[in-house]
Amino acid sequence: MTSPEHDGVHESQPLSAADVFDAAWEEKVRSAMASTGWNADLAIQAARGALDVLAGGLTEDEFQSRLHDAYLREFGVDLRPRTEEEMEAAALELDTAAGAVALPVVDSRAAAAGEAPVAVTARGASAHPTVSRRTAIAVAGGGIAALMVGDLLGARARQAEAQTPGHGSGHAPTGPTNGAGNGAANGKHKVQMGMVIDLERCDGCLMCVSACKKAYGLQDGVHWLYVLAYKEPDKPNNVNLLVRPCQHCSNAPCVKVCPTGARHRRSDGIVLTNYDVCFGCRYCQVSCPYGVNYFGWEDPKDAGGGFTGERKDGRGKSVIGAPPRGVMGKCIYCPGRQDSIHQEPSTHCSVSCPMGVIHYGDLNDPESEPNRYLNKRVADSGGKLSTFRLLDDLGTRPNVIYIGHRPSRRAEPTANPVKYEDWGLVNERRTVLEGPEPWFKRMFGR
Repeated sequence: MTSPEHDGVHESQPLSAADVFDAAWEEKVRSAMASTGWNADLAIQAARGALDVLAGGLTEDEFQSRLHDAYLREFGVDLRPRTEEEMEAAALELDTAAGAVALPVVDSRAAAAGEAPVAVTARGASAHPTVSRRTAIAVAGGGIAALMVGDLLGARARQAEAQTPGHGSGHAPTGPTNGAGNGAANGKHKVQMGMVIDLERCDGCLMCVSACKKAYGLQDGVHWLYVLAYKEPDKPNNVNLLVRPCQHCSNAPCVKVCPTGARHRRSDGIVLTNYDVCFGCRYCQVSCPYGVNYFGWEDPKDAGGGFTGERKDGRGKSVIGAPPRGVMGKCIYCPGRQDSIHQEPSTHCSVSCPMGVIHYGDLNDPESEPNRYLNKRVADSGGKLSTFRLLDDLGTRPNVIYIGHRPSRRAEPTANPVKYEDWGLVNERRTVLEGPEPWFKRMFGR
């Protein structure tokens, strides 16, 4: 990549961690968590602690140690990765392990009725201890009828075993077959899938938003990418657009706070949620400065026509499509398209865009499509192209590179050139902490 990422002459005044997770954010968190039964104070500590780790004010071990006992009391499990190396090792283990943890199905309806939870062990494996009655009731109170984690503490032992030479003999890899999900392409470099988004070409048509919703049967008002329109005070007649998918951060706060390891990075850098392990505590949602997470209030079959495609990626993990009821979901970078041997890596939003705004591929490969496009734009501009990454000053290491000017702190929302309603879309699902929350609404004065 030859382009320096800078803001040109546009004053951006980047947000700090204190700006993102401020008193207004804390108030929203407490309001949102009140109906879930989960500990709001712990969620706030975890979110702020994760950003402290990103800023270098706290080590991974310190972050782990401070909240470990509280996590065990709250969830009965603490599978947060301790180091970046451990995150990468966990990603590799998830990509290649042939086996899976047997998960007990908890009858949340029984818990809601005040009965003791009943666990039925999946896949005929030996029985795991059920979750506590308190946890099951909290889950039921959040509207969850989902798979709960059994004895997942064994995952750390499997991870250590997976790093032992010779481990896994006799097990066929279950990762993607086109190389996209394998951490390295032809052994030359570590793969990092991401996007180059050319805001200077975007006309706000919303075809990307509609394509994503239709592909995965997302609920009304749930958009895994938004096109946000805004104006700058010094140029009130100009409408600016910001296309916001998940940033699939290399240093993702949501991964750092997830108690079960459901939120994880695949070895190609895609950040995903294992729907079979997530129980919807919303800690990922609280900790994300980009506001990309959604809680599954309905079963997928009841929303958007439903998703009928393959739910498992090339590793056999349930990460594709709208999340089940009671489970967290977000933009997934279309793993099924990455893992197919029949097509080049792409996403539904990138292939649907008529203006050539979204370019998807391996950001670490200088010959990838997004890098070729970026280099051409740099050359065409005479080396003066303005690019940026959202909130990169927080240390999240986002994997979306924008061509255009970073929105300033004074930006104000304005009407989209094309209304969401024109596509039969709901602009916002007005559920606390969802939609373009928490940063974008407040940045645009919402």
